[in-house]
Amino acid sequence: MKKATLIALVTLVAMSVSSAIEARTTAYVLCYKAGKVAWSEEHYNPHSVQTAYYRCVDEGGLPKIVYF
Repeated sequence: MKKATLIALVTLVAMSVSSAIEARTTAYVLCYKAGKVAWSEEHYNPHSVQTAYYRCVDEGGLPKIVYF
């Protein structure tokens, strides 16, 4: 049940991210682990942002997307 809920939530967020980023120029994906930034990446297209988001989740982190 938890896994299905998490997958549904990640899918929903990823879908909203790809439509929201189209109007932006730069997005930074920050991956938090244990309350600290484990890594961050700069992206310019929605697919790259989505890929980084999923990678963070797969690594057990909590992703945050910041737009500039």
